[in-house]
Amino acid sequence: MQLKGFKIKLFLILTACFVAVLLPLTLYAVFPCKYKSEVYSIVDGTNIPPQLTFAIIKAESSFKKDKVSSKGAVGLMQIMPDTANYVSKLYFGGETFDLFCPRDNILFGVTYLLYLFEKFPDQKTALCAYNAGEGNVQNWLNEKALSSDGKSLDKIPFEETRAYVERVTLYAKIYKILYFLD
Repeated sequence: MQLKGFKIKLFLILTACFVAVLLPLTLYAVFPCKYKSEVYSIVDGTNIPPQLTFAIIKAESSFKKDKVSSKGAVGLMQIMPDTANYVSKLYFGGETFDLFCPRDNILFGVTYLLYLFEKFPDQKTALCAYNAGEGNVQNWLNEKALSSDGKSLDKIPFEETRAYVERVTLYAKIYKILYFLD
């Protein structure tokens, strides 16, 4: 009987060690804070919290700067080249850029996100536009079944976009807990 009690205590101690040490280490490994200096310098002075930027990068590319989607989105924040050209003309005088460069990609992603927040102040709606396109979101806002006020979405009709918004929102909360709580 004494051996059984010892095994139970050992199991509880090992479980407590895992929860106390290994689980947080695993979370930091799964939710890295790469490109921290780029993100901080780009979001500084904006209303885009760094944890939201990290969450989008995690959801879009898992921090793979060379990622290209099947639809042609490029880099960390998965910017479409046409979107980057539009952002460049609108905000940077048509300056050339390299979407595979982390700094350029984050700059264009955050700038586009700022643009979307101007059009769609509700975070969920802006994230929908980032994922599904502002044209789709504008159409959704005009449908009473999807938006009761024409400004924010009550329902998201695309399953992929709905899952994306939930994922980014969860990731932002995790990043806030891991890195940004005072």
